[in-house]
Parts: sequence; structure tokens; C-alpha cells
Amino acid sequence: MRRRFVRRDIAEAPIVQALEAAGFMVWRLIKPCDLLVWRADKGWRALEVKTPVTASGNPAKRKDQQKQKDFLELTGTPIVKSASEALLVLGAVP
Repeated sequence: MRRRFVRRDIAEAPIVQALEAAGFMVWRLIKPCDLLVWRADKGWRALEVKTPVTASGNPAKRKDQQKQKDFLELTGTPIVKSASEALLVLGAVP
């Protein structure tokens, strides 16, 4: 089976670290969004991670951007750009 390289958002690693430190189980997805998280008291939640700009300073673009946007709107999946934002969206901030 051929594996293809998936580029992850720069902001993703610190977000995953913070979520795991807060007791969430985290799965990194390829589609339709970036993360699936679970914690017994919070249940399941999907998250989309965005890095505001690429290293070149240009906004990141995906070929399937419209399909992804439609999915995020349909499911109410929040877009997060930082660990603190992810914890806030998940209601895990004390």
C-alpha cells in the first residue's frame, strides 16, 4: 500500500500536546477535518486546525477547500489556531 505524505498545520503539535495534557484522547485525521478528540466528561468533538499564514507569508490553500468549508459549516466544527483557543472551545479552561 502506498502512503502519501500529509502536511500537518504548524499549530497542530502544540494544540495536541495541550489537549492530551488536559486529559483528552486525540486522533489526527486527514479528512474531513484535522482532529477528533474525546474526554469522558466532554464527549466527542471534531476540530479543524488552521495556521494563519504559511512560512512564505501566504494564506494556506487546499485543493478541496470548498468541500471542507461546507463540512465545517454543516457539522459546526470549530476552527482553532492555538492551544488556548482549542481548550476554550472544548470547555476545558478552568
